Amino acid sequence: MRTRFKATGLMAGAGAIYVAAVVTMSVVHAQQNSKPMVQPTSLKSLAVPEPPNLADFVADKQAAIALGKALFWDQQASSDNTMACASCHFHAGADNRVKNQINPGQSGGSNAFDPIASGNKGAANYTLTAADFPFHRLSDPNDRDSVVMYDSDDVIGSSGVYNSDYKKNVGIVEQQTFYPDGVFQVGGIETRRVTGRNAPTVINAAMNFRNFWDGRANFVFNGVTPFGPRDKDARIWVDDWYTDNNGLRVERAVKAAARIPYAALASQAVGPALSAFEMSGANRAFSDLGHKMLGARPLINQQVATTDSVLGPYRHPFGYGLNTTYEALIKKAFQPEFWQVPDAIFKASSGTAYRQIEANYSLFWGLSIQLYESTLVSDDSRFDRYAAGDTAQLTAQEQAGLAIFTSDRGKCVECHKGAEFTGASVRMVLGSQSDGFAGDGPIENMLMGDQASSAIYDNGFYNIGVTPTKQDVGAGGGDPWGNPLSFSREFKNTLKGLFGPDSYTHSLDPCTWQLVTGCTVVRSPDARDAIDGSFKTPTLRNIELTGPYFHNGGYATLEQVVDFYNRGGNVRRTANGDTTGYGSTTSNLGSDLLPIGLSATEKAALVAFLKSLTDDRVRYEKAPFDHPSLKVPNGHKGDNVSVQSTDGVKAIDEFLAVPAVGAAGLTTPIKPFQQ
Repeated sequence: MRTRFKATGLMAGAGAIYVAAVVTMSVVHAQQNSKPMVQPTSLKSLAVPEPPNLADFVADKQAAIALGKALFWDQQASSDNTMACASCHFHAGADNRVKNQINPGQSGGSNAFDPIASGNKGAANYTLTAADFPFHRLSDPNDRDSVVMYDSDDVIGSSGVYNSDYKKNVGIVEQQTFYPDGVFQVGGIETRRVTGRNAPTVINAAMNFRNFWDGRANFVFNGVTPFGPRDKDARIWVDDWYTDNNGLRVERAVKAAARIPYAALASQAVGPALSAFEMSGANRAFSDLGHKMLGARPLINQQVATTDSVLGPYRHPFGYGLNTTYEALIKKAFQPEFWQVPDAIFKASSGTAYRQIEANYSLFWGLSIQLYESTLVSDDSRFDRYAAGDTAQLTAQEQAGLAIFTSDRGKCVECHKGAEFTGASVRMVLGSQSDGFAGDGPIENMLMGDQASSAIYDNGFYNIGVTPTKQDVGAGGGDPWGNPLSFSREFKNTLKGLFGPDSYTHSLDPCTWQLVTGCTVVRSPDARDAIDGSFKTPTLRNIELTGPYFHNGGYATLEQVVDFYNRGGNVRRTANGDTTGYGSTTSNLGSDLLPIGLSATEKAALVAFLKSLTDDRVRYEKAPFDHPSLKVPNGHKGDNVSVQSTDGVKAIDEFLAVPAVGAAGLTTPIKPFQQ
C-alpha cells in the first residue's frame, strides 16, 4: 500500500498536528525586544497572510478564488435558496438593511423586544429609523454618569432564515419543516430570524488573527468547523489509494485531520452555512449542502456582469449564472486526493449516499471563500496615499483628526493599530517575517480601567463598556467542548495542568512574547483576566460605510461613536464595581476607556479623519469589490404589528435588489447607513 498523505498538511488519525507554525513563531520571538506604539501606515506595504501549506490542498489558486466568489454570492447555498454569505455582507462588506434587523438581546438571555427609543413598538419586522439610535442615551452625551434617558439590550443583527428543520435533499431542493420559534413572529406568523450580533465587514478580514466578534473562528482551519484543533472529531476524507494483487490501482477514502494555519477566514466561512439563524435548516450537514450545490448551476438565478473581474470568463451566455459547474470548479481548484474517489463513501440516515467530493465540501467551501475574501483588501484610501507621502490627500481638518487619533489624549491607536487599524490582526499578534515586525503575542497584560490592578487579556480583544457585560460575554464564552474561547483563560488552565488546545501553534505564555527585562505578568491560574464582555477590535477602514456600529449595532453614525469614546464609554458604577464586571470580577473595562473631553471642533475633525479611510473602490464597488446580482430578504409584507402570509406559517418576503456590478464599478456611490 502506498500512502498519499502529505506530512506538512495532514496525517491520518487523531494524532495529526501541524508543526511548521511553531518554527515560524520562533523567528518572531527572537525579534521581540519592545512594544512601541504602532502608528497607522499605508496598507499597501503589507502582504495578505496565507497558509504556508496551502499548496497541499489548492492546485489552482485563481480557480479557487473564482469558486469562492461564486459560493460567497450564491443564494442557492441556503436551505430556502434566498440567503448567500453576501446577504449579510453586500454593502461595503457589511449589512445596511433596516427592516427586520432586531434581535431581542438573546446573547444575554432575553427573549423580549424592548420599546424603541423613538416611541415605536420594537418587534420582529420593525423598520428602523434614525430616531431609534443610539441604543444608550444620556442627558449629557459627554458624561457617562449623567442620567440615562433610554437603554436597550436589543441588538441590530442580520436577518437570515426562517426557523426550520432540515429533512433531506430531493435533487437540488431541500425539504424543510417550518414553525414559529416563539420570538421571531408577528401575530403567530413566522418571520426570518435575526442574528444576535451585528455583521462586521469582510473587507480586510483576511488580516485578522481570529474571526467573529468573540474570536471563535480559529487561526487554524480544521477543514470542517470553525473551531480548529479544539474540534477533535473534525476530519476530512483523503484518497489513500493502493495497488492490489493484480497491479490495479484501487481508490479508497480514509479520514484524516487537517491543520491549516493562517486560515481564520476559512474557519469563519464554514460557520454561517449551517447556522439555523443565518443560512440553514437545523441539522443540515455540509455533505447535504455539497450534494445540493454540485447538482445546481452556479448562481443560476443571479446576473453576472460581462466585465466581472473574477467571474466574467465563466459567465453564462444568457447572463444568469455561470457556464460551468461547482464540481468542475472544485476539480480545477483543489488537489485530486480530496475529490477523486468516485464511489460513495458513506450513507446518511436519510438514505442519501455521499461521494468524497460531497463529504469534503466544507474544506472546499472554507478555503475557496478565504482566498476570495483575501482579494478584498482596501489599500487605496486617501489616507493610504497620505501615509505614502502625498500630504495633499488629507485636509487640515483631517490631519487634525489624525493627530487626535494618534495622541496620548485620544489613544485611538492603542487598539486600532498600524495599517490594519486593529490590534487583532495576524501581524499584531504573531508578527511578520516578511517585514521583520514583531508581534505582541496572543496574550498581553495591562492595568485595568478601575486602576485597581493589572490583568491579562487576549491581544486585540477589549471590553470597552458598550453594553453591560451580562448582556453578552463575548470572548468570555466557551466552545462546544467546554474550553474557554479566550487564550488568557486557556493559559491559566495550562498552569493548572490542563491542555490548551491552541497552544501547539504558538506559545500562550505572555512572557514568551515579552522578551524585556522582567516579565510583569503574574503566572498564576488565579491571575485576574479581562475577558468577559471583550470583543475583537474591528478595522476602521471604510468605517464611513459599514454602520451600524459596535457588536450590538446600537450606533448609527460616526458622530454617535465619537460621542461614545469622548465620554469614556457607557460604563456605569455599581455597588460592586461597574457594569463591565461579571461574576466575581468587579470590572473588565479596558484601561484606555477614559473621558477625553473633545470640543465640538475636535470631534468633527476626528470624524473627518475616519472618513478619509474609505477606499473609493469600495464606495463605487469597483474591482475587486464588484459582484453578481443579489436579492436580499428585507423584512416582510406588512409591519411589526401585522404581516401577510399565503400559508399561515411564514410571512411573505420583501427583497432588496442589488444589481450585478462589473469591474468598472457603479456610477453613483453607495451610502452610509444613516442615509
